[in-house]
Amino acid sequence: MNIKKMNIWQEIDNAISESQRELFTTETREMLSGGDINQAYCLSNKQNKYFVKINTVTCESMFLAESQGLNALDSTNSFRIPKIITQGVFEDKAYLVLEFIELKTTGNTFEFAKALANLHLKTHTNFGFESDNFIGLNLQKNNWCENWGEFFINHRLNPQLKKLEAINSIGQTTKLLDNIREFLNQHKPKPSLVHGDLWQGNISYLNDGMPVIYDPACYYGDHEVDLAMLELFGAHEIGFLKQYQKHHAIQPGYSIRREIYNFYHILNHANMFGGGYVQQSLTLINTIDHLL
Repeated sequence: MNIKKMNIWQEIDNAISESQRELFTTETREMLSGGDINQAYCLSNKQNKYFVKINTVTCESMFLAESQGLNALDSTNSFRIPKIITQGVFEDKAYLVLEFIELKTTGNTFEFAKALANLHLKTHTNFGFESDNFIGLNLQKNNWCENWGEFFINHRLNPQLKKLEAINSIGQTTKLLDNIREFLNQHKPKPSLVHGDLWQGNISYLNDGMPVIYDPACYYGDHEVDLAMLELFGAHEIGFLKQYQKHHAIQPGYSIRREIYNFYHILNHANMFGGGYVQQSLTLINTIDHLL
């Protein structure tokens, strides 16, 4: 008797069926573009659609961390967040299944500003998060810390700088980090829940214009880290920051802190992709040193 071996798609159909408590059988499987880490698909039949990410089994921890971040964002009732359907491992693959949402690239940016300010109103007594997660492919440590300067140096800049120093000559940065620590400690922000990886590629809109965010790298930090990253790969629309400040204040010195916070993301890109990001990191070292 021949027993047909189950494949990952049958496994995912079964996991969806169990999670939703109704039979789901994929009729159409469409590969989606847009990500550079995972394979992404839309699975559908006449009744339902699901968004699926697949990677090697070594990425299971990334999917677990993503789920924790999505749950944290959803708990604030600020944005429309994709619901987690199920996740698991099959042979050498890990997968994450999310609600499929029809998305647009443009929408009501004032509602986005309001939602982001509302998200940042969720606070904690310390900086950090309930678990470590990932920024791209790189681990992001989130050990709880009472001091923002210490947290940002020890868990954001220093790990990325050490990784970059291992393969590139970037010079001595001890004095720079000490100056950044002192500057951030003068700021004294409240630990706000942040998305953590909030660039334009992780923001979309519903048909009615309401904002949707996803692919988080959440932690409790200075709320300005999200504002800074929004400016890193493309400027805010005119009036965005003014609208945001109607709901959440931005303190003096933001223009300098923006460079410091985005230094972390440029270092991360340098460590993942190399190329021009390495030179951009070196330029930022000089820029921030001059600003401080």
